Amino acid sequence: MESFLNTLTSNKILLLILILSASLIIYSIIKRLLKVIVIAIIALAIYLFYMNYTGQKPDNRIQNYYNEGVKELNKLQKKSEHINRINDSLNKIKE
Repeated sequence: MESFLNTLTSNKILLLILILSASLIIYSIIKRLLKVIVIAIIALAIYLFYMNYTGQKPDNRIQNYYNEGVKELNKLQKKSEHINRINDSLNKIKE
C-alpha cells in the first residue's frame, strides 16, 4: 500500500488521472441522485397542491419532509456546481 501511495505522489500524471476519474464517478452519482430527488420533490409538490385544492391540511410531517428535501436539493446542487468547477479546472490543467 505504501508503494502504491509513493508511486501516486511521485507520478503527477497518475495522480491527475486518479483525481479526474474519482471526480467523474462522484459527479455521475450525484447527477443520478439529483434526478431522483427532483422527481420526488415534484411529486410531493403535486400532492401538496392537491391537498390544498381540496381544502385538506397536509400533515406537518409531510411539510417537514418537503422542507428537508428542498434543503438537501440545494446542498446537492451546490456540490454539483463545485464538482463541475473542479472538472473544468482539471480539464484546463490537462490541456
